[in-house]
Amino acid sequence: MTSVNYELGEKGKPLEESEQIPVHTGYGARHTFTILSFIGYFNLYALRHNLSIAMVAMANHTDSISNPNTSASWECPDPVNNVTTKPTANKAMDFDWDEATQGLILSSFFYGYVATQIPGGMLSERFGGKHLVGFGILIMAILTILTPLVAAEFGTWALITTRVIEGLVSGAAFTAIANMQGKWTPEMERTLLTATANAGAFVGNVVVLPVTGYLCSSFFLGGWPASFYIFGGIGCLWFLFWHFLIYETPGTHPRISSKERKYIESTAGQRANKSYPIPWKGILTTPAIWAIMFAAFFHSWGFYINTTVMPTYMNKIQKFNITQDGLLMAIPNLMTVFTGLFGGWLADHMRRSRCLSTIAVRKLFTSVGLLSAALCLPLMPLAGCDHVVIVTLTVVGNGMMGFCAAGFYVNFLDIGFNFSGILMGLINFSSNVAGVISPYFVGVLTNNNETMQQWQTIFYVSMAFYVAGTLTFLVFGKGTEAEWNKIPSDNRTIKDPNPDTIVQCDVIAEKMLTHHIMIDF
Repeated sequence: MTSVNYELGEKGKPLEESEQIPVHTGYGARHTFTILSFIGYFNLYALRHNLSIAMVAMANHTDSISNPNTSASWECPDPVNNVTTKPTANKAMDFDWDEATQGLILSSFFYGYVATQIPGGMLSERFGGKHLVGFGILIMAILTILTPLVAAEFGTWALITTRVIEGLVSGAAFTAIANMQGKWTPEMERTLLTATANAGAFVGNVVVLPVTGYLCSSFFLGGWPASFYIFGGIGCLWFLFWHFLIYETPGTHPRISSKERKYIESTAGQRANKSYPIPWKGILTTPAIWAIMFAAFFHSWGFYINTTVMPTYMNKIQKFNITQDGLLMAIPNLMTVFTGLFGGWLADHMRRSRCLSTIAVRKLFTSVGLLSAALCLPLMPLAGCDHVVIVTLTVVGNGMMGFCAAGFYVNFLDIGFNFSGILMGLINFSSNVAGVISPYFVGVLTNNNETMQQWQTIFYVSMAFYVAGTLTFLVFGKGTEAEWNKIPSDNRTIKDPNPDTIVQCDVIAEKMLTHHIMIDF
């Protein structure tokens, strides 16, 4: 196969047709943007998920189980002392929230979050992303610091309202960072810089869960309130650096070198005709797009159960203490980072070597991720109180879902990369609807009946969803470009008699696009 290296230059032209811009080496403004974007993603996820662990310490509700023998027969011993333990008392007050109320509080964030996925992208396109990101995270951080006061002084519905507002600003900030990355990441550095920034999201989960667990079991700043004060304070401090060091574009940065500015601007790939109307009818009548949206919903159902309500299961059913709880919930996120990176590399390798077609690769990695998780879930009830097996199944099942990042979650680029922002918003919307429903579903099902038998039902429902998502994508998934993606001004065909050359160019262009987009799941 003939290998041709077509590098895009100014206005998307091959470099041979535009000015040869020298590569800017060494540290520059784009690296400062990447570092602060990394911390920004860290804040978005840390401020979102610290409540999942803190909830274990905040809620002090005694279940009223209709069958008094059920609890005794399914109760697990403490993994260290082999005795049943209760949550450690904290100096701060706790709340008599039943399981349904806890589920409502945990899901309330996503009511706001799903509402601003698409509008946030549109606002950042029109007005820029810097202030949406900066003030979005600042508002989220301030509300996080105020959470203990709001919960104690104003009650449950005030806390729910606070979480909804946090979701609103977080959704807009998330899409705005992605918008700014398109302006600040040079084409040939997009893989490394974007992957580095996006890693902050996963690191946020890995850090916040065990740290919150430790703080909740201590008396520092009252116990569970400490996690809200500390991570909220980090967000406020980050805002100062973001506000004074980051600029909307390289062209508006007063301290960037002329060489770096030209290097970034000449290699930033953008759609040539931004005024071209969005083909809503074509998008919404494409079965393959709906297949991705359904797969994203079913995948995220299990993901959000793991990150929002699984800590409660580990504490109340498996009897892990709150410090262990946070650490155990962080490990699957760490494995997801590795499987996601490895899966991305392996998928690209398989496509380049033509071992499998594009859609075959997408379906393979989707099946590996979702079916691995589905196979682990029915084994959870069978493991009973064997903590080693429970932890292993949790880590493997949730960690393997990282392979989905090379499956259906990137498939929208194969179909409609010219409208990737809109497609990303639709898929993120579908994905995060699961965040609204799943915690509340668990709360209602276990309300005053927190038993392993009820959790067995939850595991079976999640297993069925994983299988349904896999089957939907296997049947309706496609790997070819849709007709509505071929805009008139898009002259992407390179005249070359060798068809292998054209394929290689398509792979190069798609690879660059793939590493520019991040899906939140």
